[in-house]
Amino acid sequence: MEVLILNGSPKGKYSITLQTSLYLEKKFPQHKFRFLHVGKHIKSLEKDFSAVVQAITRAHLIIFSYPVYTFIAPSQLHRFVELLKASGLNLSGKFVTQITTSKHFLM
Repeated sequence: MEVLILNGSPKGKYSITLQTSLYLEKKFPQHKFRFLHVGKHIKSLEKDFSAVVQAITRAHLIIFSYPVYTFIAPSQLHRFVELLKASGLNLSGKFVTQITTSKHFLM
């Protein structure tokens, strides 16, 4: 199965939330994992969304991975969802879930 991790953190590969997804990749080596750092690269995705379209088309499972800052996801992820809706991609038949973390909640 091809698993697509859409990392919505603006920190990209340095995201703490991403560590959970990397753990899943190690735990399930029989599946192919692909990571797109959509939060970090949102400006370039606004110009060219084709890599996301291709990755989502190939994926069987899509995982949104992102931190929660004061009860809300990062603005970069909100923008990504807007781009996803505008692309007209049909996610029928895809399994979609999310992984969220909050390291310093209310501190």
